[in-house]
Amino acid sequence: MWRKQHDPPQSFNRLPMINQFRSETEMSSRGPLAVDYLVLAYLAATGIVALTSLSGMGLGIAALHAAGMGLIWWAAALPLPSHRLVLFFRLIYPVALTPLLYMELAPLNQVHVTGYFDATVMQWEESLFGTQLAMAFSEWYGRLWFSEMLHFGYFSYYLIVPGAAATAFLLKGPRALERASFTIALAFFICYLCFSVFPVAGPRYDFPQIAGEAANGKMFALVHSILESGSSKGTAFPSSHVAATLSAWFATGRESKRVFWIMAPFAVSLTLGTVFGRFHYGIDATVGLMVAIAAYLATPWLMRRLEGNTSQS
Repeated sequence: MWRKQHDPPQSFNRLPMINQFRSETEMSSRGPLAVDYLVLAYLAATGIVALTSLSGMGLGIAALHAAGMGLIWWAAALPLPSHRLVLFFRLIYPVALTPLLYMELAPLNQVHVTGYFDATVMQWEESLFGTQLAMAFSEWYGRLWFSEMLHFGYFSYYLIVPGAAATAFLLKGPRALERASFTIALAFFICYLCFSVFPVAGPRYDFPQIAGEAANGKMFALVHSILESGSSKGTAFPSSHVAATLSAWFATGRESKRVFWIMAPFAVSLTLGTVFGRFHYGIDATVGLMVAIAAYLATPWLMRRLEGNTSQS
């Protein structure tokens, strides 16, 4: 009776969860995880893009990437953390790094080219849709309630991506979180690689801002102020907002159908909102959807391959 009253709660017993995770991934307590290899591959690829420019800016970015790779390789050799919160951040860090990596894209995408490929993308837009959707959408239906709904959908990006990670971890544990983290980071990195060699500024720089009733809402003002303060030019094609949000949404569906359907209206409204708000061309969102699908489908195979390498290390 005394032992039963004073035994620690199950939630504080960390080791079974960690041991199960090691068993599921067929890994020892040390060595790089699949998410580590993914980050290393991205840093190496973009480091090469920067290095081959032979410019001062490019060499600086390449040096930072090399240092980051060394740090990740060193940290990956440490034992897996036994504390749940620390383990959460150990597995989600590739996604947490994306805002920092996003900041370097504006200078990185100009080390090999000067200017942007908006004229080419606008030609593709005309060929695919017969119009410039970023202009036509808000002109077609510019009511305030509709604008606010889609701008809130765009803002929900900041909720869906961390929400997907939390859902995976809380409902299914660390293995599910690693799958979600890998899927989301893969979608981000595919977009970021495109940005680094094919910069597109987007309609926000070339088209006039929405005016009239649709521009009078609080969500409109909030979203545009966020973009004005923290946007990197040349990061429109494909839409990383769409790719990351939809890949997070799909990853959530793998773990919980209920949460998947709860997120559905936000994911759909975000995709529409990127075009309605004139943040992206229609083709940006379309290719972003394709990237999300590709990342979701490729994740199981890529993780198996990378874990095969890890198990032998």
